Amino acid sequence: MLDSTVVQGIVLDTSLIKEYDKRLVILTVELGRITVFANGARRKNSPLTAISQKFVMGSFTVRPSGREAYSLIGAEIQESFIELSYDIEKLAYASYFCELMGHFTREGIGATDELNLLFVTFRTILSDRISLGLIKSIFECKLLDIEGMGLQMYECVKTGAKDGLHHISLEEGGLVADDVLGSAKSPVYISDEAIYTIRYILSRGISSVYSFDVKPEISAELSELMDKYILLNTDRHFKSLDILAPL
Repeated sequence: MLDSTVVQGIVLDTSLIKEYDKRLVILTVELGRITVFANGARRKNSPLTAISQKFVMGSFTVRPSGREAYSLIGAEIQESFIELSYDIEKLAYASYFCELMGHFTREGIGATDELNLLFVTFRTILSDRISLGLIKSIFECKLLDIEGMGLQMYECVKTGAKDGLHHISLEEGGLVADDVLGSAKSPVYISDEAIYTIRYILSRGISSVYSFDVKPEISAELSELMDKYILLNTDRHFKSLDILAPL
């Protein structure tokens, strides 16, 4: 009999299998992203029903079951973000963040920072303090930094110069000085306000990364930049936000 283990995590996604079971994807501190089968979770009065919901954070007792999968033995809810499902926009954005987490995390690689970022992000969405669009840009910027793909925003990526920084090359991963602009890959203008904002995001701890707001035009600039940067660093289309696209 394989030993069980207790992990802390958030349910990123769920799917129905067989008649009464569910397949969960859980982001955990200890094991990274894992696939967990919750047998009987759809049965009436099952003790696994409440914990087997998307956006639920808890303590999960799991046991290895087959190749690269686990069985859910028991669990305890620590915090539920089920309210994210009550609003279509909040649901779409929260699902997108889970999709992105699922893309960048792996089994066997601890995900403490990633889990903390997701937790803080869910709380920020529910607080209605800043716009969902700005939350998205901050989340993307911070997650890519955690994964080792953060933008270089303090000096030119080509020369190390700290002055004359008015353009950014996403393909090269950061700011480009004016005097080497001609040799940069697809440079685009970036405002001083956007530079300052990205620097602020990168410099803040996860717990306080959402502690600011910006003007709509700066938020739009950040959104355009991060959309392009995510596209450069991923190989898939994330479907969660499609539901918000205009008909």
